Amino acid sequence: MSYTIESVKTPKEWLIYFEDMGIKEEYISIYIEIIEKLYKNKNPIIFEIEHFSKLVGVEVDVLLSMIFSKKNFYRQFKIKKKLGGDRLITVPSPSLMMVQKWIYNNILIDKKIHYSAHGFNFNKSIITNAKMHVGHKVFLKIDLKDFFPSIPINWIINYFKQQGYPPKIAFYLASLCTLDNSLPQGAPTSPILSNILFYNLDKTLYKFSKKNNLTYTRYADDLVFSGDYISLKFRNFVIFLIKKYGFKVNSKKTSLKINAGQNIVTGILVKDSVFVPKKYKRKLRQEMFFINKFGILSHIATSNIRDPNYLYSLMGRINFVLSVEPNNEEFIEYQNKIKAIIKKG
Repeated sequence: MSYTIESVKTPKEWLIYFEDMGIKEEYISIYIEIIEKLYKNKNPIIFEIEHFSKLVGVEVDVLLSMIFSKKNFYRQFKIKKKLGGDRLITVPSPSLMMVQKWIYNNILIDKKIHYSAHGFNFNKSIITNAKMHVGHKVFLKIDLKDFFPSIPINWIINYFKQQGYPPKIAFYLASLCTLDNSLPQGAPTSPILSNILFYNLDKTLYKFSKKNNLTYTRYADDLVFSGDYISLKFRNFVIFLIKKYGFKVNSKKTSLKINAGQNIVTGILVKDSVFVPKKYKRKLRQEMFFINKFGILSHIATSNIRDPNYLYSLMGRINFVLSVEPNNEEFIEYQNKIKAIIKKG
């Protein structure tokens, strides 16, 4: 049986393919060594740019432009942060986005992420993150500064090498996932790569926390430690570990709260259970009051609402409350009311 380069998968199939192609034995042994490591790590086999081109469906010259002239394949814009300042978002072009999604779906998606990581993680969320800290008295919250830009291309190259890719291919893959030699905000590969590359630090912080009878979770760049007692010595050593691994701490958003009784963890109010903050629910109550009293059209006109998807946005915010507080009868009533308005059209 003969194979095409797109169809071969196992080392045995590759061996047959190489023999059919008449490739010299010394080259076959080099290729098979690479293939066996990649196959063992459940990675797609790539050992030449031409081969990669066929797998992703992008011409070689275009791929090389993405790798060596990557700024031509991004557009940048700023969005306002809630607490002031701007966040730079870099959005890849559709063609680069397609290649990055291929890397995500075929190489990164099933790779090991520490269970303390709740951001960009299947079956986890800001709610699962907050629930880990229910009933605790003391909270240490640490925010990382410039999280994605702090992850350099060299870490990513080394990661792809560890997965079994030859140095040149490891560089190509890392380059396709980076901008200005670091992870960009907006690329589909950045969140999962940040979790993968943070694994060792997550593991270290988890073990250190457990040793001190504390709970540790991370949601992207937000690290939370909680328990009955957290010493300044613990806080200082955690900050030391974070800096040792090459990350920067945002001191303005780092706090140690003792006997707090309640705290906000990734936007969720944490006490003896989890709740949506009062301010968030108060605004929704106000909107529902006007809708119930004057009708949806009058409310939209009076409030000068121009969002054509306002009702769906409102439903999304109500659903968020119910995802945190599923038995909240008040918001179940709101949910039914908005469903009826949407259905009525």
